[in-house]
Amino acid sequence: MTEAPDVYPEFPADDDPGEPMEQDAQGVEGLSDHLQSSEPVRTGHARVDAVLASLSELDERPVGEHAAIFERAHDELRNALDPDRETA
Repeated sequence: MTEAPDVYPEFPADDDPGEPMEQDAQGVEGLSDHLQSSEPVRTGHARVDAVLASLSELDERPVGEHAAIFERAHDELRNALDPDRETA
């Protein structure tokens, strides 16, 4: 059995692993702006857009119901994107 090396030169050691990673030009602020936008995400695929729009109900639902909502959305996305898939 081969032992794992203590040092991996292709992966430089972090000076301080507790430091946050640097963000690109848009960074977290750009993501935050997008997430807070009231404009719905549009993919150009009507069935996919409808499923994504249905996720807006998450804000009004208890966290305990989120998993079921995501599972339903996942099934609906699979049906929308794979026309040969049989629906249950």
